[in-house]
Amino acid sequence: MEPGSFELLKVVGRGAYGKVYQARRKNDGQLVALKVVTKPTKPIEVKHMDDERKVLETVNSPFLCEMLHCFETNDKLYLALEFLSGGELFTLLNKKRRLDEEATKFYVAEITLALEHLHDSAVIYRDLKPDNVMLDPKGHVKLTDFGLSKSNVPRGELTSTFCGTMEYMAPEIFSQAAYGHSIDIWALGVVMYDMLTGGPPFHGNNKTELVEHIQNGKVKLPSNLSVDGKFLLKRMINRKPEKRITTDEMKKHAFFRSINWSKLESRDIDPPFKPNLINSEDVSNFDKCFTRLSPIESPTKDMNTEKPIHQENEPFANFDYNGSPIKEKVEVETKSKSNAVRKWVFEKLLICFC
Repeated sequence: MEPGSFELLKVVGRGAYGKVYQARRKNDGQLVALKVVTKPTKPIEVKHMDDERKVLETVNSPFLCEMLHCFETNDKLYLALEFLSGGELFTLLNKKRRLDEEATKFYVAEITLALEHLHDSAVIYRDLKPDNVMLDPKGHVKLTDFGLSKSNVPRGELTSTFCGTMEYMAPEIFSQAAYGHSIDIWALGVVMYDMLTGGPPFHGNNKTELVEHIQNGKVKLPSNLSVDGKFLLKRMINRKPEKRITTDEMKKHAFFRSINWSKLESRDIDPPFKPNLINSEDVSNFDKCFTRLSPIESPTKDMNTEKPIHQENEPFANFDYNGSPIKEKVEVETKSKSNAVRKWVFEKLLICFC
């Protein structure tokens, strides 16, 4: 793959280092979200890009955004991801202002399944917020943007890098203490509060006040939330990480007694809101401040689109990626099992007829 393999259609996101485009893969017309970033040079930024690529390559869940391709030029990195036309949960919240308890329950439950898969895969997400929760065309949740994720951290082990989006960061991160997967549960608690009330539970006129509120301030629970919901929220935003609820415990909590987790995991439960889409290219669920921009790549000093030649240990030496090996493996295993079943049935039929 190369930049010319895609036709840029719309801008659907923009960050400090680049843009995200709705793009069409020319060889088959497939729509993708093409993330284009200027190649980082600082070691920590190189690591974040490398971590994002590794996480996307290894995780495989219907509640996590799928990576289709990765490639590079001399000055840019390209990640082609599945295009999620439902837009961000952040945009939905801006339209609705706040959600009722049943809608909130659905989204929290699907995000819980996404986090469960990440944690089982030894990944701490570290940047859960409404902006990073995408909705597919049917309205189901998919997490995206794994640039701050930490991989190779099995359950029970800790890490210590200071990172995240402040309003959603757990108090132990600000204390510069080692932390584990429970910081994602804290962030989910903040997102849940956000959905129910229209804003996060912690505020401040500046960063110092915000941190002080996160570490020591009182939280006023939503008055319209059920008793079970309040108990759950208290356990999610518990300042003691060891007492914070886990994804496994959440699935057994009384707040979710109406959720059939097997049906939810197979996405057989209808989302509370289905995106209103005119066609597959509809970008009305994305912020207009992005979609009205011209879909032209930002120029860089070198605008050289040739593929670089790397030494083995150089940054991005193994950045290129095509396809989904885990999914292919699953399909192969499923096919092998299916063939084994057919063989067994055929042998039994032969015995019956002999």
